[in-house]
Amino acid sequence: MLNVASGARVKIGLIGRWLTCIGLCSLLLSGSGCVTGEGAEDFPASRSEAWRFLNHATFGPTEADVAHLTEVGYTAWLEEQFAAQPDTTARAFLEQRDAELKVDEPANKTRHEQIVEAFYTRALIDRAQLRQRLVFALSEIFVVSLNNAELNARPSLVAGYIDTLNNHAFSDYRTLLEAVTKSPAMGIYLSFRANQKEDDAIGRIPDENYAREVMQLLSIGLHQLNMDGSPVLDGSGQPKPTYTSNDVQGLAKMFTGWSFYRGPAFSSQTEASCFNGAISCQDPEGAYRPMVAYPAYHSTSATSFLNVAVPARTGSDPQADLKIALDTLANHKNVAPFISRQLIQRLVTSNPSPAYISRVAQKFVDTHGSLKEVVKAILMDEDALGSPYHALSTAGKLREPVLRLTALLRAFTFDGPGLKAGTGRVKNAGITSTSDASLSFGQSPWNSPSVFNFFRPGYVPPQSKSATLGMVVPEMQIASEISVTGYVNSVLSLLTNGIGKVGNQAGVRLVLTEQRPMAQVPSDLVNEVNNRLLGGIMSATLQKDIKAALETIPVPALNEAGSNTADINAALDKRVNAAILMTAVSPEFLIQK
Repeated sequence: MLNVASGARVKIGLIGRWLTCIGLCSLLLSGSGCVTGEGAEDFPASRSEAWRFLNHATFGPTEADVAHLTEVGYTAWLEEQFAAQPDTTARAFLEQRDAELKVDEPANKTRHEQIVEAFYTRALIDRAQLRQRLVFALSEIFVVSLNNAELNARPSLVAGYIDTLNNHAFSDYRTLLEAVTKSPAMGIYLSFRANQKEDDAIGRIPDENYAREVMQLLSIGLHQLNMDGSPVLDGSGQPKPTYTSNDVQGLAKMFTGWSFYRGPAFSSQTEASCFNGAISCQDPEGAYRPMVAYPAYHSTSATSFLNVAVPARTGSDPQADLKIALDTLANHKNVAPFISRQLIQRLVTSNPSPAYISRVAQKFVDTHGSLKEVVKAILMDEDALGSPYHALSTAGKLREPVLRLTALLRAFTFDGPGLKAGTGRVKNAGITSTSDASLSFGQSPWNSPSVFNFFRPGYVPPQSKSATLGMVVPEMQIASEISVTGYVNSVLSLLTNGIGKVGNQAGVRLVLTEQRPMAQVPSDLVNEVNNRLLGGIMSATLQKDIKAALETIPVPALNEAGSNTADINAALDKRVNAAILMTAVSPEFLIQK
């Protein structure tokens, strides 16, 4: 039986039936339907259809979101979201938090934790939910991470990068690619900043890191693709590579001669000092401005890459060469299926059908890479719409820990001292890290361990049913026995103690007083949690198990004196916590359909 009163650990009873490290590998296959969604009707036909759409497009459905989507329909909702702007920029959040810390904690300077605070605050309360969800998806493709020492020490660089993704989330792929390429955060993370031309006298060659990763991860991938995402095979039945080491070397020359922006106040500094990032030439504005060209450091020798030959140039024009490089990448036939598949994976399903990929990739081509139109195509596709009841058995994705947390909080009423209006301070959820797999959720935004994100899009759990069926389960790459237990305990801690910190209080707490009276009748409480967390599609088996567990938690009757109200409320709260906990750790919540 669940020990919901303990704040430190939880005894696994009924939970163990559903959640084990081994069992997680097959959860993705637990669907029962065999047809695709019902089609592109503009209004959800049921709560479950609205709930499913919002799971794909937001950080978790709220009751208000479900009601609004049901009223206005998909198209109007999307247009509202495309027009919505973030409540604040990452820069403004970071700078205001820095000012607050100088008062609250004068010994401390701006810390990298504020980037995570900004993320969770936006994910929970920002009105521009679709933009924020897409920025999170893009951050897991166009990766930069606070695990880099320089970015960790200068979080303003990451704030600038977040604002770059926000500004270009609904633009076109080519524009986004250039903005990402010129971002000082990306320049540092993939050693593109201060990349110099070759010098035969000392044996120096241009750094190849960005040239390699921009092809492998940000544009064309390792293998040539058909429009449906399937690999193009050679005569031996092997996938054809998209590029060679010679292409990497040739492209690297095009990415030389870029470094930090410097304003007029730093004009007295030498170009060499500014190009190399000397402290004396670190304009604070450079964290938020695109990198600028330093022609003296740019290669002008002949080069070639991806069947494009660039002759030797007599003059140095880093911007012109960058345009050639990025145009070549953006116009490659692989970009549409490669990027489309990954965006589908981040928003909707880990194993999109070839037809789904092909439809979205064709929209990518037809609109010249319009991310707005691509996202609309992803969310409005027949494979994404309709009731989760009717989703393909291979549809869906394991929710990554960050999305579990945000969906759980947004499903109910929550509050926190930093979220109240009229305080004169920036709204702040106070959640600074969720990285620890044993003590927290095992994933923290903007803290990817490498350029390959927290997990690879093609990850296949070894010796699993998914592997046998040729399916991928990317999010399983960060699942382990430790993280499974840590997640259960983290949900319990969230229910009993809240999460994060603002001052000496929890940053965010669930407010479950609305659910308390429902706990008098276990079936009523189960229905409420079912609607909030699962969109009303909880299986009969899970409903039965939760109801049975709730009935083991006795609720005393009100005595004649009416003096035991506190005891009654405590018992009802235990029931509420138990119902939410058992749902949140069930496969039915862990798998987003």
